[in-house]
Amino acid sequence: MSAPRPTLYQRITASVPLMVTIIVHVVLIGIAGYFVVSEQIIKKGKVLEAANASQPSVAQKQVEHRLQVARKAGGSSSSSPVSASRIFSNAENALQMPAMPELPSVGASSMSGMGFGKGIGAAGTGSGYGTGLSAVGGSGVGFVNMSFLGVTNQRISKVVFIVDVGPDLMDIKKGGFDAFKIIREEIMKLVSRLPPSAEFGVILYDGRWFNDSVTTFDAALQPATVGNKQQFFDWITPVNATPDSLGLASAKGRRVKWTPKDLSRAGIDETLNTPSWARGLHFALEMGPDAIFIISGSRGGVSHDMSDAEVAKRKREHEKNVADAKERYKREGIDLDAVAKAREKAYAKAKAEFEDMNKKLRAAGKNPFIITHISRVFAADFQAEVRKAGFPPIKLDTAGWTDKQGQPIHGFGTPNYNKGADFDELIMHVSKLQRTLSKDRVAVNYFLFVGPNEEPKAAIEDLSKFVSRNGGKFQLLTTKRLQELAKREDAKK
Repeated sequence: MSAPRPTLYQRITASVPLMVTIIVHVVLIGIAGYFVVSEQIIKKGKVLEAANASQPSVAQKQVEHRLQVARKAGGSSSSSPVSASRIFSNAENALQMPAMPELPSVGASSMSGMGFGKGIGAAGTGSGYGTGLSAVGGSGVGFVNMSFLGVTNQRISKVVFIVDVGPDLMDIKKGGFDAFKIIREEIMKLVSRLPPSAEFGVILYDGRWFNDSVTTFDAALQPATVGNKQQFFDWITPVNATPDSLGLASAKGRRVKWTPKDLSRAGIDETLNTPSWARGLHFALEMGPDAIFIISGSRGGVSHDMSDAEVAKRKREHEKNVADAKERYKREGIDLDAVAKAREKAYAKAKAEFEDMNKKLRAAGKNPFIITHISRVFAADFQAEVRKAGFPPIKLDTAGWTDKQGQPIHGFGTPNYNKGADFDELIMHVSKLQRTLSKDRVAVNYFLFVGPNEEPKAAIEDLSKFVSRNGGKFQLLTTKRLQELAKREDAKK
C-alpha cells in the first residue's frame, strides 16, 4: 500500500528554501502596498503649512535684519489717512468678495509646498518624500504653493514681480508714501522664503513713460540662494525709500536695460502702443516664469500709432487752432507772451510752497506728499490732506494770465498723434506673446491699487477679463487693507 500524499503545508514546511522565498515575497508585497497607500494619502491630503523653526537659521536672521533696515529706510511709520477697506477679486470672469485667509506669522505673504528627491527634507530622510517648505529645509525641486497678498498660485518654482515705481502709486489719494513701502516689504518677505531651487525676478517700470520705462534686477531669473537674495535686498531697499530719489532712478547700481526679442513672425501688431506694465510683462515672459504678479497704480491706456498722412493732417489742424486762438486773444488786447510768463511764475511759486511744506514734514519725522505734477496740489482732496497736516492750502495765483471772463489761459500743448484702441486688442497681444514665448501658459495676476473713494469700473472689468484669460486673479486693494494685514501678523509674533 502506497504512502499517503503529503499535504500542501507539509510540502512547504519540508522545504526550507521554498518557505523563505514565500516569506520574502509577502514582506515585499506589504512594503509596496504601504508606499502606494502613503502616496495616495499625501496627494489627496491638504498642503502642509511650514512651521516656524524654533531656532532661526543665520540666513533667516539676515533676512529679518534686511527687512528691519528696509522699514527704517522707508520713512516714518505713521499711519496713512486712507480709510477704505474694499477688496475685490475675480475667479474666471466673475468678481467676488473673498474671505481673507488666515495668514501665518511670516507676514501677508506665505508659501507651502512639498519637496521631492534625495537627501533630508523638512520632514523625512532618504530617497522618499520630504514634506514642508523647501526654504525651511531639504533639497526638493522647489515647487511651492505661493500666496502673495491673498492670491495663491499652486506648484510654482519660478516667479516674476512687475512693479510700478512711478509717483502715481504713492499719491495721497492711494495712501501716500506708505503704499510702496508695504509693497516693497511684502516682496522681500516672499523672496526671503523661497527655497534655493526656486528662481525669481523683479521688473520695475514707471507708468509715466513709454520708452526706456523698464528695468530689472537681472535679465534672467536668479536662483533663490542666500547670496542672490542678499544682492536683491540691497538693490530693492532704496527703491522709492526716500522722496529724494523716486522711480527708476532709485534703483541704484544694478540696472539692466531690456531690448525685446524680434517677434515680427509672431503676428505682433507693431503699431499697438501698450501700457508700461504690458511692456514689463513681455520682458517677464522672456524669462520663462511659472507665475507673474503685476502691482500697478493704474490700468494704463492702449492706442495705435497714426500713419504719416494722419499725423500730418492732425498737425495742420493743431497749427490752425493755435493761430486762430492767438488772433482772438490779440483782438482782445491780451499779450500771450506775458500770459506765459505769468503762468510760469505762478506754478513756480506753488512748487516752492509745496517743497517747503514737504521739508517741514520730513523735519518732523513724517512722510512727505508725493505728486506727479504740481497741478495736483490744487485738487480738493489734496487740499483737504494739507489742512489735516496743519498747513494752509496752496493757492494758484492767476494774476496776469486770465481772459476777460477771469478764466486761466493755459498753453496750447502739442497734438496727440495716437488713436485709441480697444482693451481687447491688448488681451490678444498678450495671448500672442504667451504662445510665442511660453512653453506652458503662465499665470498672470494683477493688483490694482486705488484710493478710498475710487472704484474704476472700466478698469475692473478689463483687468478681470485679462487675468481670467491668462490663468490668474485680480485684486483691487487699498493701502489700509495692507496695513491691517501687517498689523494682524505683527500681533501674532
